[in-house]
Amino acid sequence: MKLTALQLSAFNRPDSLLVISTYPDQKTTHTGGGLATYTKNSLLAIRKADPLRKIIVLANITDEPETYLEKGILVIRCWERSLLSFYFPLTQALLKFDQVKNILLGFEFAAFGDLFTTGLLPLYLSILKLAGKRLVTVVHQVVSDLTDLATHTGIDKNKHLNLYNRLLIAYFRWLGFASHKIVTLEQNLADRFNLIVPGMKATAIPHGLYPKKAIEKKLAQSRLNLDSRHLFVLCFGYLSHYKGSDLIVKAFKKPLLVGKKKVRLILAGGENQTQGQKHHYRHFYKNLYKAIDNNPNIIHTGFVPDTRIKSFYSAADLVVFPYRTFMSASGPLSLAIAYRKPFIVSEPLANYSPASFGLTTDSIRQSLKDTLSKKSRMNKLTELSQTMSAQRNFNRQGALYLALFASHQSSPAGTLLARR
Repeated sequence: MKLTALQLSAFNRPDSLLVISTYPDQKTTHTGGGLATYTKNSLLAIRKADPLRKIIVLANITDEPETYLEKGILVIRCWERSLLSFYFPLTQALLKFDQVKNILLGFEFAAFGDLFTTGLLPLYLSILKLAGKRLVTVVHQVVSDLTDLATHTGIDKNKHLNLYNRLLIAYFRWLGFASHKIVTLEQNLADRFNLIVPGMKATAIPHGLYPKKAIEKKLAQSRLNLDSRHLFVLCFGYLSHYKGSDLIVKAFKKPLLVGKKKVRLILAGGENQTQGQKHHYRHFYKNLYKAIDNNPNIIHTGFVPDTRIKSFYSAADLVVFPYRTFMSASGPLSLAIAYRKPFIVSEPLANYSPASFGLTTDSIRQSLKDTLSKKSRMNKLTELSQTMSAQRNFNRQGALYLALFASHQSSPAGTLLARR
């Protein structure tokens, strides 16, 4: 649908909200990575809280540059992940909406390009601040020590790790200076950011979700051609080192039995799109695929489209999150909560659940057996998901985001958030 100049000009007003982020493909939600999915869900929540608010998204180009309206949100796909293809088209688009004062930035490392492109972002945001823009940055990853992320980022932790850590802290401080407010998706991450950056700018709006209705387990298993005589453990999301994809694969190298039932792993995810072209990630993914290949204990699905997510969560007896480190809120975990599924987590994510395990094959296997074999434990974990599902409903969060832009003073938003 081609929009007229008059239609576009209707969005160029001071009370509009301009968003810079990756964004899912049209008519989808779970494409383009976790940042894209979260941004779309957040904007839908904001639209529900204030249906008259004009929202413009300056998004990444997927197939070709395009402009369209989707659910009342103006989406302009205008930039790509490289220095010249990001900053120049982004600036051109911003100039077309010069009356808009409020900018919401979804930030995730590698979302906007390579190290150099990302490194210049705080400088660019500082210029926008000087131009009178009010910037709220949603920081999806907060980490001050790269030791546990060395493999994920491709850094040699025996060389210059201290230098990288110092640069990372300096980067977050500059990002904090350029932003009027920082939002993280968990309170622990806000506390971590405020330790790094003076001024207590970070506040938490817990990772939201839209409660989902699961389908009957055996029906879901039938749709996926799964043998209902087995037990199924789901590990969902893009495959990566920091998420422990290799750890859960190693845990299922040997058969796992609970009583007389075989336990099979559903590894539901493909390559990380923002990491996919990097040499160290290609090496990790290649080795991981070798470990998966021809393993009868593992079902690897590759990327799961929106239309099949419900079936996989509904078919699972238990969901597992073997993350090596806690640096960001987990979209797949939010889906587990949305579907009210029982889940267990690694020790770095122990704040989510009392059912946690160590980062070893034996610990993972023992935790799976102990959980799946005890009905009372499974019931308690299901109740935990049900409680969290009500608390984290996206429909409660649109107003929290709007409050961040209610005034050019940060205190009203901070006061509102403190009362929640």
